[in-house]
Order: sequence, then structure tokens, then C-alpha cells
Amino acid sequence: MKQNILTILFFISTFGLKAQEYKIRENISKDSLLNVSIKMFPEEIKEKYIKAYKEANESSKDFLLLMICMPKSGKKELIENYESKKEQILKLKNDYQKIVPKNLIVDIEFEPESKIFTIPEQISIKVYKVENKAKNTEKNQRQSNNGLKAVSQNWNLKPDSKELQKVLKSIGWTNEKLNQIKQLLLNANCTSIENGKMTTIGFSRSGMGKYFYKFSDESLNEKSKQEYNDGCQYIYYKDNVVLEYGGGAIGPQCFEKE
Repeated sequence: MKQNILTILFFISTFGLKAQEYKIRENISKDSLLNVSIKMFPEEIKEKYIKAYKEANESSKDFLLLMICMPKSGKKELIENYESKKEQILKLKNDYQKIVPKNLIVDIEFEPESKIFTIPEQISIKVYKVENKAKNTEKNQRQSNNGLKAVSQNWNLKPDSKELQKVLKSIGWTNEKLNQIKQLLLNANCTSIENGKMTTIGFSRSGMGKYFYKFSDESLNEKSKQEYNDGCQYIYYKDNVVLEYGGGAIGPQCFEKE
């Protein structure tokens, strides 16, 4: 936690004034939001946040509150959601595999409109072409261009934007198809999905990190189970289901310990 506050303060001092795009909604008191958000923090950390807040200008206060109010989740919630939404999650996986055009990998994430900040609903969508089926199409192999070619990569598109319509047209999707995917994700209580050798479904962001499910259509052998059970980024769960945690610029880089 101490490292987090120091990193946040660095971001505020370095980028807060330059990169501020979103503000607290006018009907929300910043002071009240701060007090509620840090209520459960240890006293030492709480004091640091209050001091930083009092010394910040208005745009930096917004940035600080944005960082504090990021969604929080954990391995416990990840597992509970799978057990309670297993049927809907598997339907999401199976239906999405049928929706994505052949020889394409499509990674799509929906972010709802914020009730606290002036952040509208946004859609991020990345499209890759499979150039060599014999090669691994895993997401974590992309840096070596292992059988994949990036077609388009778009972050934070507005639902009614021309940019989004252009991407949808390029892969033969309609707004109805997009809404179908969105509803499948909502039913599964998830936020993103990507097809591939393993289907990766995003459950929830937590700070700058994110929790995922990974599904293999083929039985994982013992070697693969060990690879997907490193106790940090991956935990082999059961029935060819792998739990994944992706760390961000701030915060933990591995699954939390028991």
C-alpha cells in the first residue's frame, strides 16, 4: 500500500496536469468522496492521501480520486463468479467462438459509463489475423509476432463513433452483433473476451491489474498444467480452466497470497 501511494503521488506530480481528461461529476463532493474512499485504509496511508489531496490543485485532485476509486477485486471473487455463472461463462465462450470470423483473433472489452467521473461508456477492440495456424496464437506470444498480424488496435472508442463502425465493418459485424456480445458478457458478469488457442475472458479490473479466465478446448497435459500453475500470473483451477492475473503499472504483479 505504501508503494502504491508513492507511485500515485509520482503520477500526479508528473502527469496529473498534462493528462487530465476526466473530472468528478458536478453533483459529487470531492471531499466526501475522498473520505468515503479512504475510510478503511490504515491511518498512516490515510494521512498521506489527505496530505496529497490538500496540496493538490483541482485537476490533480480529480486524478488522485480516480486512482483511489478504481475497481477492486480478487481471486476469491474470480472463483465465486465462475462457480455461480459457470453456465453463462461457457455460453459466452462457445457463442463468441462462432461469432468471430475465421482466421481472426478479436479481443473486445466493454467499460460502462462511470457514475462518479465524466467517463462515458467505452469499447476497446483489437483485431489480429492468424497467418500460420500451426503456430501458437496465445496472447502472451504476440510480442514475437508468433503467427499473428495486427490488423487494428483501438482503445476507448465511443459506442456511436465512426472509428468503431469502421472496425465493425472490417470484420463483418453489425451493431446488433456487438450488442449480442455485450449482453453475453453482462450475463456472465464479465467485461472482455478474446478467442484464440485458449479463449481468454476478462472478469474484472482491480486497480491497474485485471483478473481473467482462460479456457482450453483441448485437455491440458501435465506439462501444460504446470506451466499454467506458476502461482503468480497463472493458477490451474480445474477442468482445463486457468485463472490469470495481469498486473498493471501500479500495484501487485501476481495473485494475492492466501
